[in-house]
Amino acid sequence: MRNLFFALFLPCPIYLVSAQTSDSIPQVDVVDIIIREFKINLKEKPRNERKIYFSVFPTQSGAGGGGRAIVTSFNAAFYLGEPATTTISTVYFFPYITFSGKYGFTIRPSLWLSENKGNFTGDYRILNYPQYTWGLGTNTDQGARSTIQTDYFRFYQSALIGLTPAWALGIGYMLDHHYNIDEEASDVAHLDDYYDVLPTQTTTSGISFPIVYNTRVNPINPQGGTYFLLNYRVNTTWLGSDDNSQSLYVDGRKYFSFARLRESILGIRSFYWTVTSGRTPYLDLPSIGYDPGLVPAGRGIEKGRYRSTAILYFESEYRFGISANGLFGAVVFTNITAPARIDTQKFPDWHPAAGAGLRLKFNKYSRTNIAFDVGFSKEFINVYLNIGEAF
Repeated sequence: MRNLFFALFLPCPIYLVSAQTSDSIPQVDVVDIIIREFKINLKEKPRNERKIYFSVFPTQSGAGGGGRAIVTSFNAAFYLGEPATTTISTVYFFPYITFSGKYGFTIRPSLWLSENKGNFTGDYRILNYPQYTWGLGTNTDQGARSTIQTDYFRFYQSALIGLTPAWALGIGYMLDHHYNIDEEASDVAHLDDYYDVLPTQTTTSGISFPIVYNTRVNPINPQGGTYFLLNYRVNTTWLGSDDNSQSLYVDGRKYFSFARLRESILGIRSFYWTVTSGRTPYLDLPSIGYDPGLVPAGRGIEKGRYRSTAILYFESEYRFGISANGLFGAVVFTNITAPARIDTQKFPDWHPAAGAGLRLKFNKYSRTNIAFDVGFSKEFINVYLNIGEAF
């Protein structure tokens, strides 16, 4: 273990090479180092001949309501067609347990058929932890925070048919069920303000209609391309929803590669999330950190800090390599969140955040990184440890 520590974190010539070295330098990842240090024999099946690339990494993450959780991130990446014409498929699994005894797990598959003729995505969650809320609106008071205890079950499933190699159109089902809801006693009671009769459980259930444009070959760590998602959701009482309501989620991402600079990528992301009609349960309203993305948006903004009937979000991140062998990299990022005034499309207050981070290449074949970021805003600072990129 001592040798492994030095191999990973000291700038020895075996693993860290000057950025001025030729591009012909073999790429190195954490798995290579583990194989070398522990003298693991892979002659029967070399890594580059394997069809599935696994990444496993224990992380520490903030659970809702300020609780700390031990999280293990599992990622499996594989191709269901020729890599040149098929987006890589992924399956993420995030089990966690908090120091207060709460637990949960999330499974996020995204399967791309050969030549992107179809895409099947899911988001399945059973969560048992509290979350903070500051009420609704554009510029809520930091001191107006309360804690909502809740258990949560999510089932999202969609199937898309590829119209072209880039465009896909589909249909899905989306269920959000919160139960054992209880807002802890404090000077504020946001749930009481929102509901005439305080519920102990809420259900939002409906059909979704996603449209996707995707030219990214590798969504785990895009080196270029574009991603666009438009998802319209229709919740109805005949599917078990508490009320009839509709919502719209639009997410766009663009990646620019600078060929003259090694591992140099500029990523830009923006999303718009809004309730278009009807009444949505409080915990299902658009809220920063609770967007449908794989990694919640808003690094530097406390999760759930802004909640409203609509949210605008913009983010940019510059990613660059540090070592020529690809083992180490870094990022700098900035983002801005704009919640709307309740039941309007007016966004008078904009809340910026920024930060920086380091990257450690875990798997060079799937391009999966271990991401260590620090994000901050005028009210908050936090450390983020993930497997994979923010977007």
